[in-house]
Amino acid sequence: MNQTKMQTAYKNDKTNDQLKRKLKIFLGIGCAGTLLVGVLIIWAAVTTVQHVADVGAKLNVPEKVQNLKTEALNLPALVKIGCWDKVQSLLDAQVWLEKPVSENIQSLKDACWDSGEKPTNQ
Repeated sequence: MNQTKMQTAYKNDKTNDQLKRKLKIFLGIGCAGTLLVGVLIIWAAVTTVQHVADVGAKLNVPEKVQNLKTEALNLPALVKIGCWDKVQSLLDAQVWLEKPVSENIQSLKDACWDSGEKPTNQ
């Protein structure tokens, strides 16, 4: 019986060595994969921060918004008296529910363009 116990212990010890080897390989690949993913996350974060900093340094947003406001008021269609008021009044949903669409569009055309001049599609 001693011999059978020794044989089973030897077999068990041999399978445990294979299990240990597989476990070491698995843990090694897992650590390498975790390290690679961590490096990629850090690289993506640094690249994103640099991109946002570059965009923020190149753009002067308040100045561009101010320019857009002044340019919008100088548009030919909006210079006419009453056109800008009509556009703002049509932004309300209630107006579109009370009147037909064609009537609202026609009133906008009348307010913004001369009767002889048609708007051009650009």
